Amino acid sequence: MSGALTLQFTTQVQNDMRRISNQLTDLQGQMGSGARANDLQGFGGASSRLLNAQTLKATADSRASVLNQLQARFGVQGASLGQVADAARLLAQSIREAISANDGRGITTELDLSFSSIVSALNETWNGQPLFAGERQNGRPIKVDTLDELMATSSSSEIFDEAARHQVVDVGAGAPIVVSAKASEMSQGLFDALKQLKTLLNGSGGTIGQPITPAAQDTLQYIAGLLDSEATNFTTEEGRAGQIQKRFEGELTNLQTRSDLLTKEIGDEADADIGEVSMKLSTLLAQYQAAAKTFSELSKLSLLDYL
Repeated sequence: MSGALTLQFTTQVQNDMRRISNQLTDLQGQMGSGARANDLQGFGGASSRLLNAQTLKATADSRASVLNQLQARFGVQGASLGQVADAARLLAQSIREAISANDGRGITTELDLSFSSIVSALNETWNGQPLFAGERQNGRPIKVDTLDELMATSSSSEIFDEAARHQVVDVGAGAPIVVSAKASEMSQGLFDALKQLKTLLNGSGGTIGQPITPAAQDTLQYIAGLLDSEATNFTTEEGRAGQIQKRFEGELTNLQTRSDLLTKEIGDEADADIGEVSMKLSTLLAQYQAAAKTFSELSKLSLLDYL
């Protein structure tokens, strides 16, 4: 072998060893990280598909997170609406039982208990935000704490403290959804019925005794009917909250399926095939060893062999 040819061959072997060394480093990195490349540039033509899939997955996961939070809120909201409906129905039932027994002495206590339960439910919060105050982020939508305070009011503004607009949420499914009706929209009629009952009690010296007069019985029957009607309105609102919650549950299932498919697509593009990488490593190691051996043998030649 001539000196010039030997020098050229030695240079080629060195280049091959550097190339194989770089490839080995890359493959070892894939084995360690499980990814085909460290950045999008490393994925070449697949980078745009990978970036698009990652963006779609992030959008799906973000929307799913919002829906999960809203589902929790609607659960609390539905329970609060149900509490108001139950309180109104229990009071109506107590009134009818009092009429049946011709003894109204227990109505005052039942009214106090129902009023407290109704106010507590309408002032319920979720993550510190009132459920039924519209866009309001804090405070209580019901300002009165006692029946005496309710009796002293002459307008809705003295009972309710709410935002002018409803709270809405956009979950990316078209038109924004009204999260809830405001307390004043749902409970004005209910508070009017409670005021009528309290007025009747006050006119009887604070309590209805035994027996109940025919006029009082007629008024009590009327108020019991109002309470049942208002309870039905709250049950309807509770059902609406349940429907939205069910709808979100279906959307969450679809979003999870979509996220899983995108995760698989990302994995197909981004994840290294460990079996294939292992085979390439073995092949390159053999090539490296052969090149190193060749270089070692060439290095033993003296300078005279190159001349």
